[in-house]
Amino acid sequence: MTTDEEQAVKHELDQALDMVREEPTHINYWNAFKRIQRLSLRTLKIPDDKKVRIALLSSFTVDQLAVYIDIGNRLIGLYPEMYVGPFNQYQQEILNEASTLYSFHPDVIILAVTDEDENFYTGFVNLSEEQKEHHQTEIISRFSSLISELSSRTDAYVLVNNFVVPSFSVLGILDNKMDMGLTDFFRELNGKLASLFRGSKQVYVVDLDLAASDHGKSRCINYQMYYMGRFGFSESFLPCIADVYMAYIKAIKNWTRKCIILDLDNTLWGGVLGEEGFEGIKLGKDPPGNAYLDFQRLLLSYYNRGIILAINSNNNFDDAIRVIREHPYMVLREKHFAAMRINWASKAQNMIELAEEINVGIGSLVFVDDMPQNREQIKRMLPEVLVVDLPPSPFLYKRTLEKLNDFNVLSLTEEDRHRGEMYYSQKGREALRRSKMSLNDFLISLQMKIAINPADSFSLPRITQLVNKTNQFNLTTRRYTDAEITKMAENEKEYGVLGLSLTDRFGDEGLVGAAIIRKAPDAWNIDSFLMSCRVIGRGVETAFLAKIVTIAKNNGVSKLIGEYVPTEKNQQTSHFYGDHGFELFQKREDLFRWRLDLTTSSMKSPEWVEISDG
Repeated sequence: MTTDEEQAVKHELDQALDMVREEPTHINYWNAFKRIQRLSLRTLKIPDDKKVRIALLSSFTVDQLAVYIDIGNRLIGLYPEMYVGPFNQYQQEILNEASTLYSFHPDVIILAVTDEDENFYTGFVNLSEEQKEHHQTEIISRFSSLISELSSRTDAYVLVNNFVVPSFSVLGILDNKMDMGLTDFFRELNGKLASLFRGSKQVYVVDLDLAASDHGKSRCINYQMYYMGRFGFSESFLPCIADVYMAYIKAIKNWTRKCIILDLDNTLWGGVLGEEGFEGIKLGKDPPGNAYLDFQRLLLSYYNRGIILAINSNNNFDDAIRVIREHPYMVLREKHFAAMRINWASKAQNMIELAEEINVGIGSLVFVDDMPQNREQIKRMLPEVLVVDLPPSPFLYKRTLEKLNDFNVLSLTEEDRHRGEMYYSQKGREALRRSKMSLNDFLISLQMKIAINPADSFSLPRITQLVNKTNQFNLTTRRYTDAEITKMAENEKEYGVLGLSLTDRFGDEGLVGAAIIRKAPDAWNIDSFLMSCRVIGRGVETAFLAKIVTIAKNNGVSKLIGEYVPTEKNQQTSHFYGDHGFELFQKREDLFRWRLDLTTSSMKSPEWVEISDG
């Protein structure tokens, strides 16, 4: 396909999706889906990180749900391929190794199953407690067996729905007077299902019951459509449950956001500071100040789980910083913000500068501002930014931010919990760097210490996170699932999975580097080598590579091979191996391979980096 034809296809795709963006009705989802199916999308050159293969297995009709999931992916820039299993054939699909499910090679498998034993419901009143517990055990055992089969035959992430707790019981008001009423039966069942997979890095239990409660259980099923065609979800519930699945898919594909950029006036507090003054702004226990107070509390909870906060406000700096530092009801203080732009410059320019200072991509940002004009400026000038359309009433701010599904991760690491503190410490480093001392003196003054160790159960989640999120200083940007990296780490004969942790005089940076090495008897191949962008330029990357060289030599390896796969974002690493004495011996458009002869070469770590034993 020529470039002009590709552009035409992409234009048609955008036009189809615009129908949904402008008016997300059921009919527009269907029309957009059918229009997209007629396009020659397979001929487009789509990067691997934008592709996702999703299999949908269920005990009821889910074709309409597949449409919403398909369009939901395309709306955020992913290109999905969907496989919808035959009606109520999920067990056969899973148990048959030759089924279409496995030949499809999915990245994500959605297992949407309900309890189909009608006799259980009609006879529930007469069941003994032992019989109820036995039925729970049977259901859990079936799920355990089926998903065990899935896990052994595929590395795909598995999303399994829990059960919707019925809103009606034939026992009526006596249901909660029984040792195990119908409501308790399903609540306990959901608890056991969650416990069964809590430790799994491959299987995630989707809280369908919570989604149904939020939407309204009486609205989740269209009974006419259910009885006529076994449609599991009503038209009104389809976008809601699709959004729940999209939260997982975004996390799996690392399509999540890292940083919330906040306005101040009428966003973090009520009123315009320049008009109302310090004492006049609305922030406190009385309405509407209590709404802003709760909004800040939500933002603080995001900060505590690793979301970066920053400020972009057209305001007088001295007045605004006084509120942040001194107002008795400010929940968010100066230490909670990684960076601030409180000035009268363009908000779009401020956003660009904030991204550079925090060292994150524009596509990682979420912009929160009460003024439609400011939001429209960012939408037009920086379309990669997720702009939150705040409602006119501050009473709905908290709810609006809670509804976003763009901050999810598959695991929460210690680095996540302390990320805000790390960024605040970074201000001290930057202040020191801007002083008049030389670069060498600056690096020495940081008093850096690194520990390089094989991956273990503690460090694996963070290593997986780095492998799948790091773009700038990542020589190959190869992505691996948690399960894949775990298998590599356990296979020490063929692989080496290393993590690098860093501390300096300003604090603990956490685990900031990772490497995956493929081992052969006489040569080791560095499959992945990456560092967090916030520590680049301090010589830590050289110390890391030097340690790998030492480990390889100590294991009798004669050659160390490093690979570079060029991307739009990792060009700064294109000469990394060459700058460290490696010889380029293979060159293709999509792969450069460098070689270091360990029998004649060595590598020295920078003098200002101390390497500890762990």
